[in-house]
Amino acid sequence: MSVNNTKYYEVLGVDKNANEQEIKKAYRKLAVKFHPDKNPNNPEAAEKFKEISAAYEVLTDPEKRQLYDKYGEEGLQGRGGFHDPTSIFESLFGGGFADLFGGGGRRGGPRRGDDLKYSLGVTLRELYNGKTAKLKVTKNVICLECMARGASKKAALPLVLPVLAVV
Repeated sequence: MSVNNTKYYEVLGVDKNANEQEIKKAYRKLAVKFHPDKNPNNPEAAEKFKEISAAYEVLTDPEKRQLYDKYGEEGLQGRGGFHDPTSIFESLFGGGFADLFGGGGRRGGPRRGDDLKYSLGVTLRELYNGKTAKLKVTKNVICLECMARGASKKAALPLVLPVLAVV
């Protein structure tokens, strides 16, 4: 039985004895080039991105790399395998793909919360004709004057309560 255990190295364009830094550098270069956000109408680029992400995930995990080097892709079956390529990309670059090209800017701040989803009753005809609908959304924020203590900053007690003011 012949085992092809060089495919992932070839996909990333690195030598079989490349260290983690070399693999990471090669992945970054290819990920930027083939990322689906940069190539929105190119299915081949999306497939290539998945392929290089799979190779990166295997070659940067010492246990998976050892199995791959010994048994090829067949040795990785049932070992957790490949997941979401964007999660690898985000873990590398500390944010989304947009952060690389100036779309981000919130690196040190709090993480973004979950998206809010609302159902609006509209017909397909209304959507096609560009219907405009108003939606009232209420969100909880911490009052900057009292920092959620219920009094001005000067008069506030040093007690911190988890109370949010509705604005």
